[in-house]
Amino acid sequence: MKKTLLFAVLSLTFYGNAQFTQANEPAISDIETMYLCDSFAVNLDGVTGSGVTWDYTTLGGYAGEFRDVEVVAAAATTFAADFPTSVSAIKVGTNLTSYYSSTATERSSQGFVFSEPSLGDVIAQFSANEEIVATYPFAFGNSVNDAFSGDIDYLATLSTTATGNGYASVDGEGTLNLPNGVSLANVLRYKLIDTSWATITLPIPLGNMEFIRTQYEYYDHTVSNLPVFIHSTIKVQNAGAPAPISEQSLVLSMYEPGYLSTSSLDEVEFSVYPNPATETVTISGNLGDNAQAVLFDQSGRELISSSVSNGSTINISALENGVYFVRIQDNGLTTTKSIVKK
Repeated sequence: MKKTLLFAVLSLTFYGNAQFTQANEPAISDIETMYLCDSFAVNLDGVTGSGVTWDYTTLGGYAGEFRDVEVVAAAATTFAADFPTSVSAIKVGTNLTSYYSSTATERSSQGFVFSEPSLGDVIAQFSANEEIVATYPFAFGNSVNDAFSGDIDYLATLSTTATGNGYASVDGEGTLNLPNGVSLANVLRYKLIDTSWATITLPIPLGNMEFIRTQYEYYDHTVSNLPVFIHSTIKVQNAGAPAPISEQSLVLSMYEPGYLSTSSLDEVEFSVYPNPATETVTISGNLGDNAQAVLFDQSGRELISSSVSNGSTINISALENGVYFVRIQDNGLTTTKSIVKK
């Protein structure tokens, strides 16, 4: 019952004395301004175990780009009425707010709110069955597998039921190396993978959708109650499809990275119009000479592929009515946008 995007949802538990407990969770009013980093950075999924080293010394970022990670009282948020049992909420910039409560033995998520281009503000409520994201104490080698269920509200007035399953673990303890000679030797890594399923039928049928979040949070209690480094990826796809409809990543660091180009961040800047369309759509944007566009359906099947430039058109008259996606790759960046054929 989960979803994105982008971009991600942060569970943000907390490390202290080599384990996570209710006593050392991030507290309301905790805030950290973090550097926005290259979303193509690898997630180092295979680096697990005791005494490991996570090497991000070549990590790049974007000059002047930051995101606040802040813990607030759930009752003080815009969507407080949708999460009446939550105590705290963790806000990541303006895109994502996740809701939590805890006891001495476990930490639970009641859901989250995120912005999605096609669905607007998406409110995922685990009201029927909350998601357990940690069982206390939660130390290296511990894990929890839990089902959750509830509703997803979208486009202000629409709602559908949703179910999901989450798997959380502390899969590593060791040293985190970052650019500019930063080395943190007392780090625990918290990993969360959760998948949610929902059937979206209005305003247009999207079918059985699958939302997969894979998130890594690195904690050093000697530095902060909040993560010192975050790598989060969310995929949106039709259930069981071989390729995602969209994939968004968010990488944040408490410590300054090296710097990449300050333009465009991690997106290709373009628009597609008209939308909805019946015959053709036009690509508008400051695209390079080697820009490539792929149009694909909800199952990830490629239908049209061509080189594009500003003003290029794509003929969609032969397609059936429904939702499709245009992915443009340009100068090493990739961005996907949805279109509606009517």
